[in-house]
Amino acid sequence: MLQTYYDRLVEAFTTGEYYREVYNAKQEFFEKSGIVYEEDPEYEQRMCIFMDWYLFDRDLPGFDLPPIKLFYRNNKDSLDTESQKVFKELTEGVHSIFQMKRGRFFKKGFVIVDLFSGKQYPVNDPKINQAFSRGDIFEASLLKYKGEFEFSKGFCFHPMEMRGFILGEIKKVRYQDKGKHTKLIFQLSNMKLKHQRYQHIEVKHVYRFDSKF
Repeated sequence: MLQTYYDRLVEAFTTGEYYREVYNAKQEFFEKSGIVYEEDPEYEQRMCIFMDWYLFDRDLPGFDLPPIKLFYRNNKDSLDTESQKVFKELTEGVHSIFQMKRGRFFKKGFVIVDLFSGKQYPVNDPKINQAFSRGDIFEASLLKYKGEFEFSKGFCFHPMEMRGFILGEIKKVRYQDKGKHTKLIFQLSNMKLKHQRYQHIEVKHVYRFDSKF
């Protein structure tokens, strides 16, 4: 199962020599996407998003590679055939803001579109089918496993009424580098966190870059 390989990465890059690096990464994550507390409704989701970002997107100092790519580079020759294929696929994950497009005809699951690249992905994940509605806009990480894409555990759903704002901001950076995409993802994540905390404030006053909240 995918979780077995995921856990192997967590063990390799959160203990021993990497213990301090996880702390540094968490501080960086909070600074960019907003500080989350244990009493926050999305605490567990945010921690899952953090771990995905740490393992699959954030370059380790001194290597200029995220943990998954460093692990694959250092271990591919010693892995059995199946593990080698799985970890190679895990280097192809996608962290982005997606929109739920439609169900899959004659199949379980649904099709989502990456709002930065416009690429569509079929996702077969019956465990969470009921959590989605057509048109939903959300941050997530897609992980490739045995030729198919699955969601990792962390999600950040954005208010549907802010769809126009989000699409407009994505359009501004669509053709820029991945760093600009990630920066916007974190900024929107921070706005969602503030929206949860200031529910008495109209969402349009929170989802903006000059917000006072």
